[in-house]
Amino acid sequence: MSRWLYQMSETDWPSLNFRRQVRQGVAIRWPTRKRMFAQEAPAAGDIIVCFYAPTGCERPGICGFGVITKYLTKTRRFDWLPLPPTNVLKHQPWWDDRAKEIAELVRAQSPRATMYPLPAVLETDLRRGLFAWAASQASQ
Repeated sequence: MSRWLYQMSETDWPSLNFRRQVRQGVAIRWPTRKRMFAQEAPAAGDIIVCFYAPTGCERPGICGFGVITKYLTKTRRFDWLPLPPTNVLKHQPWWDDRAKEIAELVRAQSPRATMYPLPAVLETDLRRGLFAWAASQASQ
């Protein structure tokens, strides 16, 4: 199982469209576009973390979490299923100092790619951080 950070741009994919399309329990098909340093393509069972890049974005940060259900090799697209806490994150992305640090570490070699493999060493911090952030936002 691999983990992926999927970077989005407010100019190419407005957050309003993202919030409208992403509903927990509904599968979504997206392109892989430019993948960085990936020896393998996304596969069913892989984890995906959605991220809005800060450039030109009013609410940047980690805004979704899910599981990839299918990869279509010919079209380089994948289906994924948003999971909790996506409904919270899509309205209040996680973007504190730790989220910024994780994003910078993952995107260090090329901040303009679309999909990045997420190093296992960052996975625990990322999961703990995003679930703690979502819990704090949901209780407000």
